[in-house]
Amino acid sequence: MKNQTPPPEFEVLENIYALYEQALGEVDAVCKKGCASCCTCNVTLTSLEASYLADSLSRETKAVLKKNIEKLFPEKRYIPEMTTNRFARLCMEGKDIPEEENDPAWGRCPVLKEEMCTVYDARPFGCRALMSQIDCSENGYAQVPPEVMTMNNVLMQVIEHVDQKGISGNFSDIMLLFLSDEPPAGNLRAFATQHKGKHLLLNEKIPVLMIPPEHRQKLASFIEKISSILNSHQA
Repeated sequence: MKNQTPPPEFEVLENIYALYEQALGEVDAVCKKGCASCCTCNVTLTSLEASYLADSLSRETKAVLKKNIEKLFPEKRYIPEMTTNRFARLCMEGKDIPEEENDPAWGRCPVLKEEMCTVYDARPFGCRALMSQIDCSENGYAQVPPEVMTMNNVLMQVIEHVDQKGISGNFSDIMLLFLSDEPPAGNLRAFATQHKGKHLLLNEKIPVLMIPPEHRQKLASFIEKISSILNSHQA
């Protein structure tokens, strides 16, 4: 059953998703529902996105989805060593960046069914950000404009910032928590600390937006809209 009174962060997330969809419409992305070339087991998400996704599903659908993820749980998957905002902070502080391993050959997303995403409408930003201006299935690679890569980084920072009291991790690891009969409640950071073996990361606030100088003018309007969304949430 869906929450009767969704948290205000859900509306913020929906506004971010809508803004991104609008922005992609201006760069001629060819990606559409039913395209699964980039749908691997390596997508990450925040606890806010996981909660939003789980809230969109019926009890019966959640049970089926949880069973499917457990059945197809990717033993080899991308396990992030840092969140996007921690990466930005480490760069700003001039500290070493942890090495991470990521390979699309590790496997497909466990919630695909006949090359269709079973949670498409509520999919996390990590999935939405997998865009291309050419057909990946025909060319074997994606073509992403540099400014879109910057938008992706900024929005991942913003989503984490909105969920700065939450956690992040691989899609399968996090979703199994939120699809359970008793999803984690209360202090998620304490939960993550107590369950270090579950590959859970603590979210952070934005230390600095990762916008290259050459993109600042071109993305000025986009950043202004993002700031408006955040200001409305904080008001």
